[in-house]
Amino acid sequence: MLDNILAITLQKVYLLLPVKIRGSALGMMVLLLFNSILEIVGLAAILPIIMILLQDNIIEDIKVFRWLYQLFSFESQTNFLVIFAVLVMAFMIAKNVFSLLIYKQQAKFSFKLYTYFSLKLFKAYQNKDLKFFKSHNPSIIIRDINEIPYNFVYNIILNLITILNEFIIIVIILITIFLYDPLLVLFLLVFVVPILTIFYRVVKNRSKAIQQELNEENPKLNINLFQFIYGFIDAKMNNSEKYFLENHRKHLVKVSELNMLDRVFQQAPTKVIETGLMATITIVALYGLLFVRDKQHIVGLLSVFALAAYRILPSINRSMIALVGLKGFQYTFDVLNQLTHSDTTSSKAILVDISFSSHIKIKNVSFSYNSDKGVLDDVSFKIKKNSITGLIGRSGSGKSTLVNLLLGFYAPTSGEICIDDVPLEVKNITSWRRKNGYVQQDVYILDATLAENIAFGVPKEKIDADQLARAMSLASLSDVVNHLPDGVNTNLGDRGSLLSGGQRQRIGIARALYHGATLLILDEATSALDATTENEINEAVSRLADNNMTVIIIAHRLTTLRRCDSIIELESGKIKRICSYGDLINKPVE
Repeated sequence: MLDNILAITLQKVYLLLPVKIRGSALGMMVLLLFNSILEIVGLAAILPIIMILLQDNIIEDIKVFRWLYQLFSFESQTNFLVIFAVLVMAFMIAKNVFSLLIYKQQAKFSFKLYTYFSLKLFKAYQNKDLKFFKSHNPSIIIRDINEIPYNFVYNIILNLITILNEFIIIVIILITIFLYDPLLVLFLLVFVVPILTIFYRVVKNRSKAIQQELNEENPKLNINLFQFIYGFIDAKMNNSEKYFLENHRKHLVKVSELNMLDRVFQQAPTKVIETGLMATITIVALYGLLFVRDKQHIVGLLSVFALAAYRILPSINRSMIALVGLKGFQYTFDVLNQLTHSDTTSSKAILVDISFSSHIKIKNVSFSYNSDKGVLDDVSFKIKKNSITGLIGRSGSGKSTLVNLLLGFYAPTSGEICIDDVPLEVKNITSWRRKNGYVQQDVYILDATLAENIAFGVPKEKIDADQLARAMSLASLSDVVNHLPDGVNTNLGDRGSLLSGGQRQRIGIARALYHGATLLILDEATSALDATTENEINEAVSRLADNNMTVIIIAHRLTTLRRCDSIIELESGKIKRICSYGDLINKPVE
């Protein structure tokens, strides 16, 4: 079973690691092997010191000592033994310094590996479509990007290295003991190995179950906290704080119990191994008393065994914990393989530029989320560049879906979307999105400065001041900036807590302008605003159309559409009519 889990894990790791990192991993293992040899040499160097304490004529009895004594012409045995002890001490210091350097390299390698997989998972999620993000909880995604790579590196890779490293140490020590007295090895095999085998078989499956449960429970803690933080006002108004508190308590108790069991299983190997070794030492002592007449030999036997046990105990303990970890964190392979080997066509496709100088044409577009229910049915219309087009209809009529198709987040089930008669495809979708600005009803605001929010995704030191000023001017943000304590460098708070609704919408418009959008889509952007603020936003939008900007406005309020050149009314996924604002007023949406 041990060989099985090791072989399976090694194969999975080999297939998962990229070629460039496999070389680093191999180099790391060579360094650790060398460190293991130094550990054994350091341990072996202590043995002569023990023998010096047990035997008076140690130099005469040991050929190597006698040869060294004569080679360097020592004046006395005392001088020889003192210098030998000092050299052993110096070697131990040098060995430990070297070990620290190797551990530093190991930490560096681990961080490199963690960074690689975390970034790879982040990129894999960036390649997912909008439908995916609408159907998955953010806490699960955050867990996959941050916790899964960490658990893989520290509980799979490092545990694997630990097992191989400690295995070498244990084998060398056992060979050394065997050469000294084969019976000692026999005692170890008879009394320690069966205990460890039984323990591993009992613990392995339970440990795996605990880790899988923790992987499922930990995100639930964050989900409940996010729900309370973002629903704070509703929680207060509905007096439902107790509900969230009890939910947190329930998940916290579950996670705490699992972590407690995990800690117990981590500590258990030490006690099990100690029991096995103490049983062996007792048997060795009894064996010596009953069958060996030379008491000095018994003391030497026990000293050698105790010295070996001093090093074998932590090695076996680390190996057992690592084996249990390997079994418990196998689930990380599933997540890493699923995401890192998922389709990344969008990121690898040859990108082609697409121009927008004349019109957007929607040609017989139909769309459905599944084969049973259609959201849009044979929709066709044309939008001229530098025009303002309104989109209206009841909730569920398909307005937001149509916008997501225009932005390239969904692909039509049938029909096509053309920009200047060029079909919108995977290869040109990135170019098309760069020409678009999208302002939602609830504009997302970073916990950052006004400048950083407008230049969304641009490092602070690379923000273009002229471009920023132009965007703020066209979005009518100048007055807002003048009232902020630090101007464009004012931090706007978490999710824009310092802003009014109208200010948030202006920032959304300025963001689109900063990034050079030539098509601006306002999705219910003014529906939550008062009439005065809505009129100010509409005035700003009109000025944009005069500055070579094409605008699409999705709205419920008819007044929002008064400046539109044409208005498209959707009903049950179909175009009911395309009309002017005057026609809409005369015969409004039913």
